[in-house]
Amino acid sequence: MASAGAGRSRRWPAWVRSTWRACLLVGLATSVAGCVGMPNSGSPGTFSATPQDTSQDSDFIGAVPAGPQPGWSPADIVKGFLNATVSYPAYSATAEEYLASSVPRDWAPNWSVTVVDQVLVSPEATFSDGGRQAVVDVTGSVQAKFSGTGQYVGAQQGLHGTQPANQQFTLVKQGKQWRITNPPKNRMLTEPDFAQVYKPQDLYFFDSTGQVLVPDAVFVPTGTSSASLATNLVRALLNNPQPKWLQSVVNPTPPAVTAFPLHSTAKNVSVTVDGPTATVDLTGAAASASPVARAQMATQLVWTLTGQPGSPPDIQAVQLEFNGKPWTPPSPPCPGTIAQGPALKQAMYGCKNPYPVVTSSAFYYVANGQAWSRCASEAQVTTGSVGQVVPLFDRTGAATLNQSCTHSVQASSQAVPPSQPRAPAPLSMVAVSPDGKYLAGVAPGGKTVTVWAAGAAKPSSTLSLPGVTAIRWDRRDYLWVAQGDITTMIVQIDAGKNHGEIPNFFPAGKILGLSIAPDGVRVAAIVQTDSGPAVELAAIDIGKPGPSKPGPGWAANLFTGTSIGSTVQLGPNVTNPIALTWYDADDLLVLDGAGDQTSLWEVPVDGQPATKLPGVLPGAISITANSTRNALVVGLTRNRMEVSAGLEGPWQPLGSGGQNPAFQTPAFPVAAQS
Repeated sequence: MASAGAGRSRRWPAWVRSTWRACLLVGLATSVAGCVGMPNSGSPGTFSATPQDTSQDSDFIGAVPAGPQPGWSPADIVKGFLNATVSYPAYSATAEEYLASSVPRDWAPNWSVTVVDQVLVSPEATFSDGGRQAVVDVTGSVQAKFSGTGQYVGAQQGLHGTQPANQQFTLVKQGKQWRITNPPKNRMLTEPDFAQVYKPQDLYFFDSTGQVLVPDAVFVPTGTSSASLATNLVRALLNNPQPKWLQSVVNPTPPAVTAFPLHSTAKNVSVTVDGPTATVDLTGAAASASPVARAQMATQLVWTLTGQPGSPPDIQAVQLEFNGKPWTPPSPPCPGTIAQGPALKQAMYGCKNPYPVVTSSAFYYVANGQAWSRCASEAQVTTGSVGQVVPLFDRTGAATLNQSCTHSVQASSQAVPPSQPRAPAPLSMVAVSPDGKYLAGVAPGGKTVTVWAAGAAKPSSTLSLPGVTAIRWDRRDYLWVAQGDITTMIVQIDAGKNHGEIPNFFPAGKILGLSIAPDGVRVAAIVQTDSGPAVELAAIDIGKPGPSKPGPGWAANLFTGTSIGSTVQLGPNVTNPIALTWYDADDLLVLDGAGDQTSLWEVPVDGQPATKLPGVLPGAISITANSTRNALVVGLTRNRMEVSAGLEGPWQPLGSGGQNPAFQTPAFPVAAQS
């Protein structure tokens, strides 16, 4: 899972690690039935390419299967073949021993996978041709499907329950041994086998305005060479993201797009890997792209190929060529970086991080109806300290934001808050925009939303929006408000209507929580549906940007063209989510449960099941986080808060109390290239 900085190596959660130990491949004569639990919904990623070679990654480690043995029945042969192909191409030579001489020697399975609860090989075969031909049935119940283009999607429900998966193997006698004549291109894997041979990886696209990167989580097969994997990752960037939830519902331009020009095709892409450098040569439409598009393509390539350690293995730099001629950025990709020749490294593209480096450790909260802030960096909380209590309004009533975080106190000390003016009216929750220019507050009972500009004593707007359950800023300084099943967006403009109801395609029900990723595209929510609360992921589709000088017409057009699109459920094993926050570019933190049994879960946005974190948080009702550089802060019942330096705990009480803590969403340091 990517980090807040240069990207931290993705790790498999606990459920995968345990299934690896419990369900590794066993002897060939045994059943290939595996463990169950693959989620039946999740974030569908698209890996829009097909493997170009089957060379093995030398670092791949897996259980070693054996070849066919004398006297094996048709069912035994099928079981052995399935075991040998689980880790394909790692043991391709062994798998080929099970094939009849009539099967082309270049046979290889593609990346299409059906994940099932268990692989059931019928012990009985149907014989024909005087006993020299046999047919063996293999079945299972579909848990998820991973298409030939790499898309990982939820299980498709049939008319009468779970959809079955079926494969028929035909075998013939060659001498005294049975061999398979029709090896399938599509594999059937159990959940632990899938976890063993596929790993998560992010592709990187741009938001619809071409300003910031948006990760698109996919799964890629282990056991292939760096060159093959890099080739397929690059080819996957030629088209816009394929998951339905990242596609537009109302606008012709989707929320996330590729910078590669239309009509860019796989035949126009050549990728070679020489040591730590991947050379990408583009011809055709991409070679004729504008300077801006070239710079954006380079950004996508660098982040996709080098943004996550070990995936693809050991690639540390990208050399981009057009029609065989090396390309060097005409200007530094980020301020303060230097383009030294055609070798493009991730450090040069740090400002393009979809989860920017956190620059402030201040979080904001309310206590006794008034708004406050404190600092809680990971380094501070590790030593048992937090920042002192700072009011958000000075004695003149002006909003004071962006505290310096220079003074620390013991976390448990009962700090006496400084005095604040009686105005503004009491507040129940607050949120500060990523750039620190605006403060938003909600009145007790969720009846009104008020916005102040930093330094201003009078609100810039006060809106009656009853039933507010959440407020969140996005990177454009648009304020998003959830009220019942309605989403409202507030824009900071000088004239005209500054707010509008935004269509959303969340499941029918009350929106209990809302959190927007720093990229301003991905939004996570907790929705109370008829079947219970669920964590949902969707994309904000802003449409075309307005003019440089906004006015009433611009605002009206913006509201008309904006929506929150179709959703996909995350963490279905989190049964009673009550609060959530983004933690990094690839993960949410979700509070689950109620009362004394509240626990914290890490929920990947790529569709993997959630992982329960150690301990319980009795009475926790709200959560905020802001990457590994800052602490975690939870709000509890009875006006209490607790803080932890990391995901593993321990938790310690915060003196002087408070509720609804909220870090700022990290801001992008500069406007990205466009």
